[in-house]
Amino acid sequence: MSATKKGFSSKEIQRQLGLKRYEPVWAMVHKLRKVMGQRDDRYILEGMIETDEGYFTIEASQQDRQTQKAGRGLRPRSM
Repeated sequence: MSATKKGFSSKEIQRQLGLKRYEPVWAMVHKLRKVMGQRDDRYILEGMIETDEGYFTIEASQQDRQTQKAGRGLRPRSM
C-alpha cells in the first residue's frame, strides 16, 4: 500500500490479488490503514531529517509573487 506515492485503492488490490469479492478487500485495507495510522502516532521526527521531495506553503509579498518563477531545477538569477 505504501509502494507508490499515491497508494493503492481497494479495487486495485482486489485486482492484483485476483479476488472476486470486494468487501473483504475493503475491510482488510481499512484495518491496515488504521494500524498504519496508529503506528505513525507513536513516532515523532526529531533531529536532522532528510527528504527527497517536498511541497511547502509559504507566504510571499505581491512583488515577490510577480518576480518569482516556479519549477524544479530552476537556476538562481545573477545579481
